[in-house]
Amino acid sequence: SEKQLIRNLVKLPDILSEVESDLYPNRLCDYLFETSQKFNQFYENCSVNNAETPELKASRLSLCTVSAATIKLLMNLLGIPVVEKL
Repeated sequence: SEKQLIRNLVKLPDILSEVESDLYPNRLCDYLFETSQKFNQFYENCSVNNAETPELKASRLSLCTVSAATIKLLMNLLGIPVVEKL
């Protein structure tokens, strides 16, 4: 599920280019939904704090940070306010 999330995240430039050229903002919604699903699967299946090695923990923390930034960017592009803390 880490690989699936990474594969999904690297699509962002292509998605943004596609939205810009084709003028289909619903593609942002689809991508946001996919990204959220992939992140939930990753978080459910891969322990971040209890990773086997410090390197793996750092890698997973980075993946969480990049996922959060991507979701925040997409929400902002769609005009949806983002809650920083619950």
